[in-house]
Amino acid sequence: MFTPFDAHAGERVRMLEHEPAHVSSLEGVSVWMKERFSESEIAALSAADLGVESHLCSCADKPDPHFPYMVALFTTPRGDLVARVEAHEHSPKITPLAVRNGDQYCNLESAEPCYGSFATVCEFTDFRYGPLLQPFFPTCK
Repeated sequence: MFTPFDAHAGERVRMLEHEPAHVSSLEGVSVWMKERFSESEIAALSAADLGVESHLCSCADKPDPHFPYMVALFTTPRGDLVARVEAHEHSPKITPLAVRNGDQYCNLESAEPCYGSFATVCEFTDFRYGPLLQPFFPTCK
């Protein structure tokens, strides 16, 4: 189970054995992990193999502004799950968005189709969700 505490953008947070987050908040992550790894592979993973990164994209980002978007990366040896994080009552709601392998961002269900290569997760969210966010943040980009 990944840690339920706050992390700051750019910090890498290791999986720790604290109180588990609400199961419903991590259901999408659990399903993705079970599809990616066998039960024996999951059991063999160590805390060093898994991590969580928090990214807060912002119009104030310098030198390149990004549309506002909060993203969590659940890092594994077999690629990273890119997920949107939203406040939902007493626990975060995590919605899987894409799989990242290196700088390539792809569909959740299969390695193809891929959205493309992006240097940062904020560039990916600008590409994928920027057209939807533009009307709400017309001076951002």
